Amino acid sequence: MATTLEGVKRHFHFSDWPNGAAQIDLGERIVDVLPTPGHYPSELSYYDRQTGLFFSGDFLLPGRLLIADKNADLASARRVIQFLGDQPVTYVLGGHVELDQTGHTFLGDHYHPHERPLQLSKDQLLQLPAIVETFNGFYGRHGEYILESQNRVLGAAAAVVVAVLLVTGFGIRALLRMRRNTRRSQTRA
Repeated sequence: MATTLEGVKRHFHFSDWPNGAAQIDLGERIVDVLPTPGHYPSELSYYDRQTGLFFSGDFLLPGRLLIADKNADLASARRVIQFLGDQPVTYVLGGHVELDQTGHTFLGDHYHPHERPLQLSKDQLLQLPAIVETFNGFYGRHGEYILESQNRVLGAAAAVVVAVLLVTGFGIRALLRMRRNTRRSQTRA
């Protein structure tokens, strides 16, 4: 299955993306497929009616919530809340864990000692729209969630690196000119 938006729509037969839902029929077990774009345009979450598990992938997890499109993410959070309504939710399970039990992030680490449990509650899911509404479009922390626009954060980091390189380059140039002028003064004397 292609992970492009068109590929996902075609595979699950979505007729009203992102407002509709699709189902995976496993015989006597139905798993609902919900569009949750915001982090990625074709992102999906899954609700298992039999177990009450909501698999949220990167849409909601204990750690960094990468939000490329705040409006799409907020709309997804509201649609999920509406869809689940009175449905029982045993746990919300994200795609991975990025926090230890004290709230520090694991970024680029393969060893995660004292990892925070993955599961979140339905109450934590219900709070998501209010949390996303507070997102400033760049970076913010709200309890166990770190909201960021990865593209904007990377862009700002790149701008800082370019600025440091420019300042360093101009500093080296000024130092070389100063040394050259000092040598000229000494040769004339």
